[in-house]
Amino acid sequence: MPEMDPIDLIKDQLNRWDEMFGLHANHENFKHWHSETKMILEKAFSSKSIHYQNFLALRFHEMIVRAFASTEIDKINALRFKKDLENVKNILQSAIKELTLDRTLFKKIQTTPKMVEFTLRGEYYISSGIEEPDLIQAIKNAFEGSGLIPILGMEASRKGEFLYQRIDRIKRSKFGIYDLSPSHKTEPLLELGAALGIGKEVILIYKKGSPSPENIKQLHRIEYENFSDLTEKLRKKVPS
Repeated sequence: MPEMDPIDLIKDQLNRWDEMFGLHANHENFKHWHSETKMILEKAFSSKSIHYQNFLALRFHEMIVRAFASTEIDKINALRFKKDLENVKNILQSAIKELTLDRTLFKKIQTTPKMVEFTLRGEYYISSGIEEPDLIQAIKNAFEGSGLIPILGMEASRKGEFLYQRIDRIKRSKFGIYDLSPSHKTEPLLELGAALGIGKEVILIYKKGSPSPENIKQLHRIEYENFSDLTEKLRKKVPS
């Protein structure tokens, strides 16, 4: 298990904090982020620390009453979710401050670790050119249980994100999946070019019989016949 600087780990969680606002307490991406944050705080400070305990005390929802679900309950839970996210931000900023102060030359004995053993499975990028729900689900099925979280370029594009914002997401991802079959779209090609330019691993997929640009044929590609075939072939590509 690699050793990582807890300050960098906490900063990474803060960098993803904005993305959590559009989610809810039961969203898979939030649960993954929450689990990672909890583990980082425990490793950096211990389970008895004030930072860890304050984080653990946050509920992110006011009530769970499935039998009486209503828009009012949803609103109450959404308000609590946002409020607790603000609290998380304060906790993480306070944690960074303590770790930073603990490393100053004025302290004779350092009480927090400079490095902790931690593995972030991370995220993978699904290009904006991949829009078909069944195709997206086939990709997600391939990486289910790996701890990897998908970033959907299609959703980012529909929300009005600029290309440079999606490139930031590509930078953060461990690898990206690109389908260039719909050749009339230029943005997936730009995303692919950006990924290659910054040295990211790319996985090109295309349905059997679909044409693909000549200038990318030297790159590794996965040809699939149907969605289950794609899932099986992608499953063999899960990065270690």
